[in-house]
Amino acid sequence: MVQEEAYEKISYTAKLVAHIRSFTDIPFTKEIAAASGAETDFQTLTGKSAESMTQFTSLLEARYKATDRIIARYHITQVLEIAAGLSPRGLAMTENPNVVYEATDLPQILEEEKAIAESILAKLNIHRPNLYYRIANALDRESLLRAAITFQSGKPIAIITEGLLDYLTREEKETLAGNIHYFLKQHDGIWITPDVNTKQSRKLFSQAYGNIRQLIQNISGATERDMEKSAFEDENDMRQFFTKAGFTIEEYPYSNVLEDLSSVKLSNLNPEEIFKILQMLKTLILTIRSS
Repeated sequence: MVQEEAYEKISYTAKLVAHIRSFTDIPFTKEIAAASGAETDFQTLTGKSAESMTQFTSLLEARYKATDRIIARYHITQVLEIAAGLSPRGLAMTENPNVVYEATDLPQILEEEKAIAESILAKLNIHRPNLYYRIANALDRESLLRAAITFQSGKPIAIITEGLLDYLTREEKETLAGNIHYFLKQHDGIWITPDVNTKQSRKLFSQAYGNIRQLIQNISGATERDMEKSAFEDENDMRQFFTKAGFTIEEYPYSNVLEDLSSVKLSNLNPEEIFKILQMLKTLILTIRSS
């Protein structure tokens, strides 16, 4: 069994993301941010006001909405989100009774997410039998496989890792990729991940956003994870990694969802500048490569 204590601190960043997402029109984000006290943790982690960080809102909103767009395109109705944090996706997606959504994470953050979701649903007098929360460690294959008992066999599953790989070492990335490859061989489907930052892309972000380097340093300190060191070297390194892990790669640019971003008006960048930045970012759609 993989030791979980070493990874619990990564969950700390879930509240940073939850607070920033509350400035968008993504359903349930405001309720989740308020219930979790996300603003306090956001300020502790960043040392900044929300207004000074609004340039990141469009990036996180685009990341979230690109994932949702991919799921809809593939018509997948079974979703497994790994290291879900305080994601509102389960509450939003299970409004459709045909969708089965399962959030997995380490115990501390998962229990908080579950309690918040149950509180929101109770206030709305809604019951969601298709919404599940299960403890699982992304680096422990058996715990991921146990999570699959929720899903119907013979139907594809979308596995989401949104905001996880950036915190993992190369060896840990390899373990995760191996676990997901094995999972998809058993159940079929796709792996959706936007976590493909390279050292080259981080340099470009630093030029566009002057305070991103300090933010990364703050997050690295809080999580005890060296995000700069863990990043892929470049595009070629990133593609070789996933290819070696046995996946076929399709890229989905963040810029595809520019017109859906409610946060553009909050940013001090104009839409043309945001578009240029979003073009640098992408989500990967990974499928098992045929032999």
